[in-house]
Amino acid sequence: KADTSKYLMGGPMMGFEIPDLAAPVIKATNCVIAGSPTLFPPSPPEMPCIRCGACAEVCPHELQPFELYWFARARNFGKTQEYHLFDCIECGCCSYVCPSHIPLVQYFRFAKSEIWSREREKQAAEAAKARFELRNARAEREQAEKAERLARASTARSSERKPASAVASAAVVEAGVSGALASEPAVASSAVDADAQKKATIVAAMERARAQRAAVQPRNTGQLSAQQQREIAAIEARRAALQAESPPDTVTPPERAAE
Repeated sequence: KADTSKYLMGGPMMGFEIPDLAAPVIKATNCVIAGSPTLFPPSPPEMPCIRCGACAEVCPHELQPFELYWFARARNFGKTQEYHLFDCIECGCCSYVCPSHIPLVQYFRFAKSEIWSREREKQAAEAAKARFELRNARAEREQAEKAERLARASTARSSERKPASAVASAAVVEAGVSGALASEPAVASSAVDADAQKKATIVAAMERARAQRAAVQPRNTGQLSAQQQREIAAIEARRAALQAESPPDTVTPPERAAE
């Protein structure tokens, strides 16, 4: 009718307001009431709870609605469950008799919806955690299987190379044994000839050094002046005189031989 102001799905005590008639009906829908200010006058403003206990007297399940109201208002949903919130059938008797006009049923519905929402979030988090753990376990299993396959392949390759390597190692061992047996007589003689070889090496180094010095020819001497040629001749004469005066050493220290 023209004075319709709201729609209730359900009865006047247990029904709840729907925003539009486009909302679907469900199995629990027993009726839809077109409300008006005449049928449902505006409720008085909510007042503080005076703990009269009237709501507890009319509760068909003998609950304590005023305690549930305090815990639901404080968002202490754990305590509401301790006071058997889900035993409430939302009959609306407590809201009807409340002298403070507190919509108790609306608080209880709010607490139930919050508990259900948190339970769904908890289940989703547990499912995500289980999926994450399964994914990690699968990755570890695949990594272990891959490592096992690589180990089997490496073992197969090493087993294929084993006969050739065994033959080679046997040959090496045999050669080492024969070389050790052959080198035993030479050990004694090597100690005796060590000094002679060292002296021969030094003498050979001295001879190579003298040959190199003799083979070296002066460079950039094609365009010398007369004065420079006289100076060079004087230097060579002094060098020849010094070499004639000092006889050559028969033994030179190793440092000079290396130079």
